Amino acid sequence: MASNIPLHIIDEDGDGDFQDEFDWEAAVREIDKACDDRNFATSSSSHFAPPPTVSHTSKKNASKQSTLNRFIGKVGLRPPEYNRTAESYVGAEAEQVSSVHIDAEAAKAWIYPVNIPLRDYQFAITKTALFLNTLVALPTGLGKTLIAAVVIFNYFRWFPEGKIVFAAPSRPLVMQQIEACHNIVGISQEWTIDMTGQICPTKRAIFWKTKRVFFVTPQVLEKDIQSGTCLSKYIVCLVIDEAHRALGNYSYCVAVRELMSMPVQLRILALTATPGSKQPTIHQIINNICISTLEYRDEHDHDVSPYVHNRKIELIEVPLGQDALEVNNKLLEVIRPYVARLHANGLIQNRDYQTLSPIDLLNSRDKFRQVPPPDLPHIKYGEVEAYFAVLITLYHIRKLLSSHGIRPAYEMLEEKLRQGPFSRTLSKNEDIMNAKLLMQRSLSHGAPSPKLSKLLEVLINHFQTRDPQNSRVKTISIVLDIMNALESVRDLVKATEFIGQSSGKTLKGQSQKVQQAVLEKFRAGGYNVIVATSIGEEGLDIMEVGLVICFDANVSPLRMIQRMRRTGRKHDGRVVVLACQGSELKGYMRKQANSQSINKHMQKGGIHSFCFHPSPRMIPRIFKPEVQFVELSIDQFVPRGKKLKDDHAIETPRFREKLTVEETDLIVKYFHPTSESTWRPSLIAFPSFQAFPSKVCKVMHSYRTEMLIGSMQRLCIGV
Repeated sequence: MASNIPLHIIDEDGDGDFQDEFDWEAAVREIDKACDDRNFATSSSSHFAPPPTVSHTSKKNASKQSTLNRFIGKVGLRPPEYNRTAESYVGAEAEQVSSVHIDAEAAKAWIYPVNIPLRDYQFAITKTALFLNTLVALPTGLGKTLIAAVVIFNYFRWFPEGKIVFAAPSRPLVMQQIEACHNIVGISQEWTIDMTGQICPTKRAIFWKTKRVFFVTPQVLEKDIQSGTCLSKYIVCLVIDEAHRALGNYSYCVAVRELMSMPVQLRILALTATPGSKQPTIHQIINNICISTLEYRDEHDHDVSPYVHNRKIELIEVPLGQDALEVNNKLLEVIRPYVARLHANGLIQNRDYQTLSPIDLLNSRDKFRQVPPPDLPHIKYGEVEAYFAVLITLYHIRKLLSSHGIRPAYEMLEEKLRQGPFSRTLSKNEDIMNAKLLMQRSLSHGAPSPKLSKLLEVLINHFQTRDPQNSRVKTISIVLDIMNALESVRDLVKATEFIGQSSGKTLKGQSQKVQQAVLEKFRAGGYNVIVATSIGEEGLDIMEVGLVICFDANVSPLRMIQRMRRTGRKHDGRVVVLACQGSELKGYMRKQANSQSINKHMQKGGIHSFCFHPSPRMIPRIFKPEVQFVELSIDQFVPRGKKLKDDHAIETPRFREKLTVEETDLIVKYFHPTSESTWRPSLIAFPSFQAFPSKVCKVMHSYRTEMLIGSMQRLCIGV
């Protein structure tokens, strides 16, 4: 099942042949058959091919492997950089070789496409990722997908029976990546498939048997591995997009653990723009997905900086406002006695209630649950849990107040006062009732938000100095209030909302089709401002924008970096961060300092401080793939949207759910249920048989047969 993609080999030296001091072909020819027999014997249970015949000379020839190994690396072509072979990567690899059959001819080279201009850092990272399990940390917009596509393409060539999986955390990202990879390396769509939760498990089981390159969500991958639907033993390469999500029991972690528990040899490539703001977090990701090396590039690295444009970051301090200040003071009055009680019992160390955060309280609560104070009566445990719950909610309301204004803070307070431990503890608290009354009074007067006023000022100034038709702005924050505020400048600002698929309490979610339509219209100039929730931070190719406005500043460094890197890709960009004076501003400064410290740690060689995992050897030692620069012929990508409806038209019958694996294999082998060409009966191909009854014995023709014969006779007469 070799690749049928047409290749045009570019010989840069003008001479495709060269002579080494050592006759490589003659040395390898003796043991080729023995190695092929051994590889086939290991994978003899494959349903793709019958068991091979084992040569009687395999033992004799296999003994020459150790002799051949002494020749490797001593002679042959050794250009300095681009023709470096896999030899230098062997040290970190495990000695066990993949059991999936390898194409010996294809394994002599690895292909790098010249359809896209060559960038040194992409080439270097790709070369590493082919031979080691690699975590690629590369800023947004600098070509992580190209690296993944080239790795996928080479494993597609090397392992004709192998399966390659590209996992992305959302349906829109899956659809985006399958098209992007196709446009880079052009793997025929005959072999590729996108699988999300919208495709039923029975249909996915057929796809796992008939396709080779899979673009899936991590939840689908996890479920199909656990159910046995995924043919795990044939997976040779796994690409993990947005790898910073690989924490805890996220589906990425579960899927990799399941694969590692099997006798499976596969290459893992993980992609992220932001691996983490703390070293323990990065180390946890490395452990969870079995990474062997980290390829980290920053925008200031010498090989990356030529492709990065200037990005101006402006931090604008916004006053909290008199009404919000009064509400904040009332909330602090509620908070103070509960913090004092927890501190008196030794449950929190920081007694300054004005500087505590929800994260501090969550950590203290976890510590209390694991190791309760010995002098605290067991009967008091429920009371302590209630105190923690109340404080976490109050601090979150304060965060909403400073980041988004009075309305979101009031809506959360109103909701929490209806039920739960918060309601039972504070429903009769005088200070909390006064804070609620202050919020209601402010909202009745319109609750003017200083941040919204500053946002309008920034947008008006931006479009007055640039053509509104050719300039794009992205605002990430609370959508409804901003959309209402932008109504006052709609002659200049053509804004639209861009939100996730799940519905909120006040805002209905957008389907995938609506999201794609919004992005297409934004790219075409129908809108010049997108007001996005957190969906605008990660992964999706929104396009180059000239201005990014961050309405809330007190977010994690990872999310802030994702936001900022939406601009400055092709042209100089600008980022405006709106931060209210006080806790939000302090939180932003603290988190940015943490983010800068991890960047400095990486740049000073901090990569070597991580503990990495060994990589499996996917390519046997006898093969030394060398790079070939190739111009690939790429067909136009055909989206699968309408084809999905055609697939449902031939939905798998329910009886197949009861079939065994062997029975399903027989159906796939002989009836090709996923074939696009469906046989249709002809009404005129055999008129003599269709228009006249055949001879019968004992069992007469049915009434319906006689009706058909009569109809066919009339048709023949009409013809």
